[in-house]
Amino acid sequence: MYKKLLPLLVIAVLTACGPAPQPPAETVDPAAAAAAETPAAAAPAPVAEAAPAPRPRPAPAPRVAAAPPPPPAVQVCQDCGTISAVRDERIQGEASAVGTLGGAAAGGVAGAQFGKKSGKVLATIGGAVLGGLAGREVEKRAKGEWVHHVTVSMEAGGTQTVTVPRMDGLGVGSKVRVSGGNLIPN
Repeated sequence: MYKKLLPLLVIAVLTACGPAPQPPAETVDPAAAAAAETPAAAAPAPVAEAAPAPRPRPAPAPRVAAAPPPPPAVQVCQDCGTISAVRDERIQGEASAVGTLGGAAAGGVAGAQFGKKSGKVLATIGGAVLGGLAGREVEKRAKGEWVHHVTVSMEAGGTQTVTVPRMDGLGVGSKVRVSGGNLIPN
């Protein structure tokens, strides 16, 4: 099989390279040639000069593809990321003396409605104590606030959890920048 393909390959290579360069043709002075052929007495006839043989064109140099420029370095924002999870939590507020005293007064009045003589005194004291505790808890819940524990998947890698009082329209999948414990839409 190779013996059959070899002549075809040689012909293809020779054809692709072009004709072989020819040696330049010898130029003969037409006057000297005419003088040699004709008798000395005859005048030589003017003869046009022969054009030199055309030279084969050199094969063009193969083009070398330039290497593409390196891609620009991508700057990674160290504070940027995407919200991956949000957990809401209700934080109780601080109780003050107002809630405790108000609850104790209401509990004392309610306890005074029960019992006679010494039982009435014990019911009033018990109502005041229970009312004070209840008033304190009611005030804590009334002053309580919702906070959001937001987990952000950072572009630079890792996660960061930030606690914020408001989400301001942000949710899971939002692009944000973490700055000083706050979330800034990105």
